[in-house]
Amino acid sequence: MRNNTLHHAFPIVAAAIGNRFGIQVKVGGDQAYTDGKLIQLPAYNGNDPDYQDYAWGLLAHEAAHLRYSDFTLVYGQSVLRRRLCGAIEDVRIEYELAKVFPGTRLTLRTVIEKMIANGGFAAAHQDDHPANVLYGYVLKSLRARVLGQTALNPLVEISEQVLKSLFPAGALIRLKGLLSEVPDSLASETDCLHLADRILTLIEQECEKPAQEDTPQQQTQSTQEDSDIEASVSKGETEPDDDHYRSGTNTDDADSSAGSSGPDEVADNDDMAGMDLMPSQMADKELAGQEDGPDYPSLMATLQSASDADFDRDVFEVVKSALALDDRDAPETVMPVGLKPLGNAAAGLNLLNHVQSESVKIRAALQGWVQSQSLDRSHPVGRGRRVIGRRLPQLALGDPRVFARRVVKPAPNTAIHLLLDKSESMDEPVWGGKHQSVTNRLSIALEASMALALAFEGIAGVNLGMTAFPGMDDTSVFRLLEHGERVRANSAAFSLRAGGTTPMTEAVWFAAAALLRCREPRKVLLVMTDGQPNDILSTLEILQRCRNSGIETVGVGLGLDVSHLFPVAIMINELRELRTQLFELSKAVLLAAA
Repeated sequence: MRNNTLHHAFPIVAAAIGNRFGIQVKVGGDQAYTDGKLIQLPAYNGNDPDYQDYAWGLLAHEAAHLRYSDFTLVYGQSVLRRRLCGAIEDVRIEYELAKVFPGTRLTLRTVIEKMIANGGFAAAHQDDHPANVLYGYVLKSLRARVLGQTALNPLVEISEQVLKSLFPAGALIRLKGLLSEVPDSLASETDCLHLADRILTLIEQECEKPAQEDTPQQQTQSTQEDSDIEASVSKGETEPDDDHYRSGTNTDDADSSAGSSGPDEVADNDDMAGMDLMPSQMADKELAGQEDGPDYPSLMATLQSASDADFDRDVFEVVKSALALDDRDAPETVMPVGLKPLGNAAAGLNLLNHVQSESVKIRAALQGWVQSQSLDRSHPVGRGRRVIGRRLPQLALGDPRVFARRVVKPAPNTAIHLLLDKSESMDEPVWGGKHQSVTNRLSIALEASMALALAFEGIAGVNLGMTAFPGMDDTSVFRLLEHGERVRANSAAFSLRAGGTTPMTEAVWFAAAALLRCREPRKVLLVMTDGQPNDILSTLEILQRCRNSGIETVGVGLGLDVSHLFPVAIMINELRELRTQLFELSKAVLLAAA
């Protein structure tokens, strides 16, 4: 995709991406959101690459939700349960989307990297609520491992250390085991919720273990402390002071004393223990009590009582905020839904048979013009094997270009989208033919369009698509012919009736999005209409965006001058000449491409 497309055609590209994902996109206003049916993006009109990266990432993420998530799932009262499930579900749906659209892996990774750089994604802190530490670790570790968002690895390491300090060591070991099941064991959001419940269950089980059982972490720490003391003593650097003996670091004397005292004496000694200690010794005793670790039995209650305020904001909620604009008067334009008309198979076949012979003539003529521009030609060059005899005298003049090189011009390699107005005014009667038969403008336009489409099918390098507008109403269009489809298989779609207004802005937006999905480097939008757009200003704006993004725009006015909308435009007053005029226009388009 060309760079200027991203810089100047945000609504068109957004629609193209939405179309590619099979979702509806609405561009306008100042907020970004999803309502479960479509995705809303603000009416951005700038060229900030960060803004666009955020927008494409949000489109991919929300498209994954619309495709794979269950919006009816009930999470219950626990906020932690909901957030854990959401973290796992986010990873699951983005993983699934990347299977179908591999490019989204890079799109989403770019968003995460920008969020880290801007501080929107941070590691856990010791002061964070334990529920947020657990949630953050699950989200970051899964994104890093499953989705390949490796920029999160440093944050995962820090978050893991904080998690170790707040949770039993056994909990972390078992948690890693459960997270290793992602993504293979997850087929739905319900599976994600079940995994969240298993995580909460294991945390509860680890917190309920007897407090006197030392965790592996505590045992390791104790062993290391003993080794440090022994090493210091052997080197003669330090001697254990009385405080170490009193606090129980050296227990030989304590054990001996305990063994020679009766129960009453032991109780008396315990009662008086604190009274004989100096202030510094009291501090050591309190520290020794704190080294027993967190109050695990109450940890579960703390987790379950967490509220939304205790958690970091969802990363894509932060993205939506970053996309919000200050212009609250920005207009809203909805990308129309592309519908396949029911049509009439018999009527479509009759129309196909009617235009078949004429399309053959048009195809032959168009092929002749294209081939005449693509024939091999000899081009004089300075080196080669075949000499051009008539150019030998040029050597005496110092011109060495006397050798012939064959040059073959490529095929047109052009995508053309024909956008047909089927508004109510296209139902006006037209007299034509030897017997003065009566038809309407739309019938003539459909005949000419089908003949042209059939002709283009036989020309290498031409990819035609066709859309009629409006569809069922102003928020939809009729997809008559997708790019790459054959006319005969879709002939029923050409049996349309006129009706509705002229929502040209929305229709141009849809057609431009279809063109941007085509691989052909040259893209042409050809609009055939007999009336003014519903909103001339917005139509002018979207047409300019098309041109900014490399799409040529051509207008065909049926009894109407449309040169104020299209820099390249023709007006046809005699509808009986529509086929001839379309042929001439198409020939000019193809010659420009050849």
